[in-house]
Amino acid sequence: MNHEPEIPRRPTDADLRAARALLELSRALVGVTLRAVAAAPVALTVPQHRVLVMIAADGPRRVGTLADDLGVNQSNASRIVDRLVGQGLVHRIPDSADGRAWLVDLTPDGHSLLRAVQDHRLAALLDVVTRVPAGAEGLAGALEQLSAAAEEESS
Repeated sequence: MNHEPEIPRRPTDADLRAARALLELSRALVGVTLRAVAAAPVALTVPQHRVLVMIAADGPRRVGTLADDLGVNQSNASRIVDRLVGQGLVHRIPDSADGRAWLVDLTPDGHSLLRAVQDHRLAALLDVVTRVPAGAEGLAGALEQLSAAAEEESS
């Protein structure tokens, strides 16, 4: 069985054109996300939103782990968590693996806020997709393939 990594083919002009289009698309998608976070029913910064998303994806986490994942020092992560606690979006729970430590978890309001931001993003993206002249059928398949290729790249 051959376990050598597959070597990608040499990029073509069409590949370069597609990559540039993806670059522009990624910029637009960041804008959609920023507008959705700004439209949240509670004042929220992008780093605060990122913490909520990380907890929703991976479950309760220690502040030190959040700091590592955010690329900030622990005191910065602690301040972000403190603000989120003050807003009622997260709460601290005892870490069953270490009685001295605490985990940060989403509250029901935190889950609701994430759903509201996600709904806003989905509505904005649906607006974009419905403006694609060729329709969404082929677009959906191509985007699924791109997503899978990007996942392979980040593994």
